[in-house]
Formats: sequence, C-alpha cells, structure tokens
Amino acid sequence: MKSNKVLVILVVFFFLITIVSVSYIGYDFFSQESESVEEQNNADEELDINSRLVQSLYGKVVLDDDTNYKYFMYENNDNYIVSDASSSSKLTLAYFNLKATDVRTLSSDISDLSSLSQTNTISGLDYSYVLDNEEFDNGVRSYYTVSFIPYDKMNNSYRDLFGDDAVIDKSVPIKTDYYNVRYYIYNETLDGYVPYITEGGGTSGSYFVGKVTKAIKSDGEILIYESVEEVPLGDGIEVASPSTYVYTFQVEDDGYTFISRIKE
Repeated sequence: MKSNKVLVILVVFFFLITIVSVSYIGYDFFSQESESVEEQNNADEELDINSRLVQSLYGKVVLDDDTNYKYFMYENNDNYIVSDASSSSKLTLAYFNLKATDVRTLSSDISDLSSLSQTNTISGLDYSYVLDNEEFDNGVRSYYTVSFIPYDKMNNSYRDLFGDDAVIDKSVPIKTDYYNVRYYIYNETLDGYVPYITEGGGTSGSYFVGKVTKAIKSDGEILIYESVEEVPLGDGIEVASPSTYVYTFQVEDDGYTFISRIKE
C-alpha cells in the first residue's frame, strides 16, 4: 500500500514537471514570436524615391524650380523644426501648397471690396494691393478685380502640412517671394487674403539644385533624404559644399504631418 502511494506521488510529480516544462517552452516560443513580429514592425523600410508618395511629400516642402530662392521659406535655417518655426515661414510653405482653384478673383462690383486698404506697411515698407484687371471711363477707373485666397482654403493647406491642431496667426502676412516684393494680407471683412506689392528685386550669383537620394519609413515616420548643391552662375563665385538634408514626416491616420528639415 505504501509503495502504491509513493508511485502515485512520483506520477503526480513528473506530471507537474511536464506541465511546467511545456508551459515554459510555449511561453518562450510565443515570446520569441512576439519579439520577432515587433522587430519586423519596427524595421526600417526603404521606399522607392520615385514613388508617388515620396515625390508628393517632397513636393510639399521644396519649390519645384532650381533657383537661388529654392529654400527661402526656411529662412536660412539648416535645422528647421516646425514646432519652433516662425509663423511667416509656415504660411509661406502652406501658400505654395495651395491649388490653383483655391485662388479666386473678386471684382469691384462686390461691395465688400470697399474694405480694402489701398496700402499696408510691412517692415517699414509701403505695399499697395494688386489689381489683376482694371477698366477706365473718361480717365476714371470704373472697374477692377483683385485675386483672393479664402481663409478656409489657406487653413486647409496649413493643416494639411502641420496637422489638424495647427492654428494660423491671421496678423502675419504671407510672404510669397525671396525679395519681399509680394505679400498676401488677411482682410477680416472678406475673411481671406489679398495680395499687396512694392518695388523690389535682385540678382544672385548662384542657384540651388536638390534631389531625393533616399526615403525610409521607420517607427511611424517617413524620412526623405535630399542632396543639395549650390551651382555658380559664373567664374570666380564661391559656393557652399554639397549638403544632405533630412525631411521628417509623421504618419497620421489621415495623412502626413511635416515635422522638420535637418542638415546632416
């Protein structure tokens, strides 16, 4: 009888050991599987630099033409972080992402145009609103039109770049060119932006060329690498050495938010 009890105890003991061993092996297996899946999810994915996604994102943050003002919206800042950037630079970026259909034309037969100030002063310079078209009757201007960007169009472009929580500072005029010749200024009555210009201009001894060299998707972000070269327009002109910039976009449920442009 005693030997039977010992046998039962031994059987139970080995059964428990077997259960524990199987459980440990199972846990270890699934733990490794989980870690493997997590590593795969976090692994860098190289993207086709000519893909529609990469070229679309790149086109949002760089001007198309190779000119001396190709990157003027970054205000000569090699480490541009959106959260710390000026409202002026962000508005310029958003302006260049407007669609052609976002810009309308208002005519003088709309009474609200009477709210337009003929001039505005920006940084000590006087700017006059731009007339797209005008007609005269016996030497007196009888009809005119001005271009116009509705606030909601500008706001859509701004949030598309910087996220749905981004807020426009309406008091800041929109700089549209390197030489500070043309600005769009917000008009409260019209609830939109009207262009104002002043005399100005300039020349440059070089221009910039940029091209995408690599694109990576990693940890919920897309990083686009760009090679930038400054090209002289004549002999004896000193230019900067080629540089690499990294543009970072955060992947959102409804799109991509521009985060930064950093020089390597």
